[in-house]
Amino acid sequence: MNTSFLISTTGIRAYQGKLDTIANNISNVDTAGFKRREAAFADNLTVSIQNQPHSGKETGRLSPDGIRTTFGSRLTSTSMELTQGAPKETNQPLDLMIEGSGFFRVQRTNGEATEILYTRNGNFQPLYVGEGQIQLGTPEGDVLLDGNGNPIVIANAADFQVESDGTITGSNQRVAIFTVDNPQLLKNEGGAFSLNGANPMENDVQLRQGFLESANVDLGQEMTDVIKAQRGLQANARALSYADQMMGIANGIIRS
Repeated sequence: MNTSFLISTTGIRAYQGKLDTIANNISNVDTAGFKRREAAFADNLTVSIQNQPHSGKETGRLSPDGIRTTFGSRLTSTSMELTQGAPKETNQPLDLMIEGSGFFRVQRTNGEATEILYTRNGNFQPLYVGEGQIQLGTPEGDVLLDGNGNPIVIANAADFQVESDGTITGSNQRVAIFTVDNPQLLKNEGGAFSLNGANPMENDVQLRQGFLESANVDLGQEMTDVIKAQRGLQANARALSYADQMMGIANGIIRS
């Protein structure tokens, strides 16, 4: 009976995790450079139950000698789908799109501490730093860095021109694109990723100015997944209810 409770409760938790993942995908459908995530499940501890320990009394048995049973499932990971999003033309000079794999390198400041992060969102905004100079920042306020790890500084957003290889016209700076050996190790820090063990490498990836990469989220597929996950969660909730009723009947029989 306890096994029934375990299987149904772990199933509810797993499907709730999948619904949370889908909700995050849908909420970021308009976020430039967003990569959807897919929930992955695995069985909990699997054991083998031997019905009859005396093999001599099992002569002629046709079914398997042991019964393998699991104790439900769990959400093991949410893998990031790295397919290229559709290009969206904006004609804004500060909008940059990466063609292929790779990430912009940005710097986030929290008080006196700074952190190097990576993002696909090329929707950069002007950050005025005085003396007629402008830095490029993400919607979260992270500053875009060049290949040497220095903030990219420009004089006028309207005159900002970037070649396809990232070279900034009239400047010795270059928008650097980095790839990582295992993108699944990246940790989401809210609008950008920390390496979390992945190794960054500067890569020659093509850039398109005046374009943004759309999120690779298919709303039709996400809504289909929502319906499937909801039905799975409801089935596990009913199983939990039935197990509770059966436990109540058993307890009633014992008390009587």
